[in-house]
Amino acid sequence: MMLALEEANPIEMLRQFCVYLNADLIEDLGAATLVLDNEKGKGRISIYELIPGLSAWIYDIVLEEELEIKAHFSKEKCYYFGYNLVGSQLQKFPEEAEYKKLHQHQNFIIISKPGEVSHFVVPKEIPYQCCYIIVNPKEMLASNIHSKTKLAQQLIETFEDTANDQMYRYFGDIDMRTRTYADILVNNTRTDIVGRLVTEAAVLNTLGSQIEAHDQDTQTDNFRPELTKEELFKISEMGDYVLEHISEKLNLRELSDHLQIPAKKIQAGIRFLYGCSANDYVTRLRLEKAKELMQTTAKNISEICYSIGYQSRSYFSKKFQETYGMLPSAYKSTLTKDRLFYEISYRSLAVPSIQEGDVDEIVQRARQNNLQFNITGCLIYHRKIFFQLIEGNKHDILSLYDKLCQDHRHTDIQLMWKGHKIKRDFDNWSMATLTDEKGLNVKVQGDIQHIELGNVLGNLSQNSLASESLWRKVRNTIKTSDSSGR
Repeated sequence: MMLALEEANPIEMLRQFCVYLNADLIEDLGAATLVLDNEKGKGRISIYELIPGLSAWIYDIVLEEELEIKAHFSKEKCYYFGYNLVGSQLQKFPEEAEYKKLHQHQNFIIISKPGEVSHFVVPKEIPYQCCYIIVNPKEMLASNIHSKTKLAQQLIETFEDTANDQMYRYFGDIDMRTRTYADILVNNTRTDIVGRLVTEAAVLNTLGSQIEAHDQDTQTDNFRPELTKEELFKISEMGDYVLEHISEKLNLRELSDHLQIPAKKIQAGIRFLYGCSANDYVTRLRLEKAKELMQTTAKNISEICYSIGYQSRSYFSKKFQETYGMLPSAYKSTLTKDRLFYEISYRSLAVPSIQEGDVDEIVQRARQNNLQFNITGCLIYHRKIFFQLIEGNKHDILSLYDKLCQDHRHTDIQLMWKGHKIKRDFDNWSMATLTDEKGLNVKVQGDIQHIELGNVLGNLSQNSLASESLWRKVRNTIKTSDSSGR
């Protein structure tokens, strides 16, 4: 795939992506999100225009094919501050034969030259999370917002000697400080007032962190230990090797042999990246793996202890309590209580012979039984199609879903999503219900009742209504609507 991207205002640029990827585009005031869910990939690209001349681009996407972007820069000179939170990308200027790799957790800055081109490549079939902050100093200076014009002036002064009228590129070190703010940017999906304030703060903090790292890297000699960038990249990926050998005894000499980096440099690199010793870093990986196994397997504490490389259960318990403030047994017990919930959502087709009284009975019985097992959720019935979301204790949800699959009153059951979550979406409703079928006697229940099904689903054919992708969008719509209505 190759996209010829013309530099323009953020919404117009996102529309170019949308047309090329055949994706949905959801627009809001000062923000927009591209939703991709087709043969080209899955995920989202969001943009936020904070003020004229200052915007943030958030990529959280997995592509089925490699995407090459040929970016044509406009007449304005813009500054691109980037950070790869998950995954990597490639970049080169036209006169370069080989691409340069932008690594995970690496700061990079590209300053455009009006009328020039830059090539980017996003790899296929791997999660890609990245944030770009795009600054147009000329537009910011014209905004007459004192704090923003001051920032624009600072950027011009910082980079005027390095960029001049040429293309400028800076690849920084692996930077875990910027990661904190980039993580907020990527994972904040709210576009309301609170969400926009969170985004603006994260954008300014990310920008400040990147400028500080650039200044220290280019103006001082002691910003990082005596390690090459390639050595730092290797050390930052050391965790994968540790997890692959988590049940084994690992020492610094073995890690040094694997990375082909002296042990002293590994210690310095770990302390620089994570602020702890190499031994503490390996311990934290073991303990995080233990938590994951408690959440996802039926292994007991002893089995988990030995599988992550500890020979003494008492020592494992001691380290776990020091790190998380509770014993492993106490943590495991919380997973069987109301700390974690399990959700299943599905779409199904009502059998042709179903009557309005049958649907009334389904809803009434669901509300009674759900109260008994502390199950909550939502049901939509529209033109002979059911959509249901149920949440509660994992065992109870799986048992209920098994019974639902055997119910003869619906067919073609399509699972939309299943998994754990930390809170309920419909905690006040045994079965929040939404329908526009006027013959039903069941009372509409829940904060989703203000949703107009006609607006959500449109005037679609029956075949279109049965599509899996449509009901995935409905799931997101009702979950967002319910949370915003509280």
